[in-house]
Amino acid sequence: MRLRLFVAATVLTGSLFAADPQLVSLAMPDSQMMAGVNVAQVMLSPLGQYLLAQPGPLPDAGLPKLIETAGFDPRRDLREILLSASGQPGSGSAIVLARGTFDVPKILEAGQADGSTIEIYKGVSIIGKQEQNAIAFPDSTLAITGAVAGVRAAIDRMSAPAAISSAMAAQVNQWSTTEDVWFVSMAPLSQLRPQAPGAAGAGPGPFAMLSKIQQAGGGVKFGANAVMSLQAISPTDQDAAALAVVMKSFAGMAQMGDSKGELAQVAALLQSLNVTAQGQVTTVSLSVPESQIEQMMQASHASETHLENPPQPEIKTRSGVLSGSLPSPGAVPQRIRVGSNVQKAKLLQHPEPVYPPLAMQARISGVVRLNAVIGKDGTVQNLTLSSGHPLLVPPAIEAVKQWVYAPTLLNGQAVEVVTQIEVEFTLSQ
Repeated sequence: MRLRLFVAATVLTGSLFAADPQLVSLAMPDSQMMAGVNVAQVMLSPLGQYLLAQPGPLPDAGLPKLIETAGFDPRRDLREILLSASGQPGSGSAIVLARGTFDVPKILEAGQADGSTIEIYKGVSIIGKQEQNAIAFPDSTLAITGAVAGVRAAIDRMSAPAAISSAMAAQVNQWSTTEDVWFVSMAPLSQLRPQAPGAAGAGPGPFAMLSKIQQAGGGVKFGANAVMSLQAISPTDQDAAALAVVMKSFAGMAQMGDSKGELAQVAALLQSLNVTAQGQVTTVSLSVPESQIEQMMQASHASETHLENPPQPEIKTRSGVLSGSLPSPGAVPQRIRVGSNVQKAKLLQHPEPVYPPLAMQARISGVVRLNAVIGKDGTVQNLTLSSGHPLLVPPAIEAVKQWVYAPTLLNGQAVEVVTQIEVEFTLSQ
């Protein structure tokens, strides 16, 4: 699941064709974030065809299930998607516009059969259910979906245009012209992210540097290789340089993880990651063969299917085989879970991690939490990251790999231990 989410997130942040001018003209005039998918261009790529063939290929806000009932096939009938958002998270802050081929009468009929209501607004049919997004069809090639107020406003703009800002228009033209899937954000990322109550004033988190980004744009170009591009503008040159370090550390963190798990697959994807900083601009590029991405996604899906349907243990008896039977009550388990404080008391050897000079310079401190499996001999057998600042994770993992614990005994037999290890980095005053 994580690998598929990673790929999906990469795709949805990335044509020889610019965005459809009419779709852009219907976007929210106060748009602070816009994103688009040139479906027709993506479908020319084998990877694009594979992705669109997966369950749920489109955002839930874009095309409701009623369209599926009406026989709509995005692989055949959809050409372009454009998302427009005001930058203020909340209801009515975004709309999705789609260009394609829509059988409007059939869709309206299917919607009514499903209990939806139909409103005629300025000659345009709007279909929806209470407390759900609505969708309008100005003609058989255009769909608009979002909160009812946002959909009506888009219909108003058909006769009374209200253009997006010139700065946003320039960025949209730049990225939509060169990328198959693209996004532009003219607002700080911290503004686009909803804040939990009481979050203000909290200490810096592992990805606090990302929240400093003032503007960003990027996309993905499909072909023999899927090429991702990203540009981020930070408040200062120092912030841009620090962001570059954080981005580079992502690949290092993945390589420190499970050498056989999905994290290793992500590390393989990140091998060609290139990050540079010039002035206030941080630039990221990544090129990965499409065949490699597809193979990894297929392997990930096969792994998920195996986990969802694990083989049941079998115990042979005189009368046959009992599937799913449990071990006898007196059997000693091979692995147990132990609290971090209890396991910490068993430490015999624990070299301290080396404090990264860049982290010291940036006054970065905090705790790195690692999920660990301690072997029967007390050595650390496996480590995966739970949380921690990207600059602090590599030295923490390198140090913990050398830690040795007193073996844990259960009924006189050594067992493996699953626990969490905390490594604290504290700056001297």
